[in-house]
Amino acid sequence: MLSNRSLRRLLVAAILACAATAFSAQSTGHLPRADDFEMLAKEARARRVPVMIAFVRESCPYCAIAKRDFLVPMHRDAKLQDRVIIREVDIDRHAELRDFSGKAISPVEFSRHYRVKRVPTIVVVGYRGEQLAPPVVGLLVEDFYGFYLEQAVETGLKKLRAAPDQRRSGAASR
Repeated sequence: MLSNRSLRRLLVAAILACAATAFSAQSTGHLPRADDFEMLAKEARARRVPVMIAFVRESCPYCAIAKRDFLVPMHRDAKLQDRVIIREVDIDRHAELRDFSGKAISPVEFSRHYRVKRVPTIVVVGYRGEQLAPPVVGLLVEDFYGFYLEQAVETGLKKLRAAPDQRRSGAASR
């Protein structure tokens, strides 16, 4: 049978292990990488929400801060999941991705399409890849960064939902 002292040590060890696991999970949170924007566009269109693309580099410390403190929490926020799809594009990755038209393209080429010159750059786009809000370039002022991101989502969502449904307008023009 365990003594009170042993039980206390075991309890403290269990609490510390849980805390360490929780901290580790929080600090290593990640955004889903975007590999196929054509498929993502179908999901966004069905849900009538914009896509937020986070252009990052693995070696960028500001990207790590933006992801850890803002983008990952936004991605996990249940309220925001009904308003935006958030994905990451690592410009340094060598694996090709599919753009909104289904064409295989490198992450660097894809970033050039949105005129990304610095990272992190956050772009909010519609179903066809059209930009819906001004990009959020750099980390800017951390105190306002979350506001800038939310403002970009809100602008994108309003433009997207104010536009006539692209499925109906496309069918009507044929």
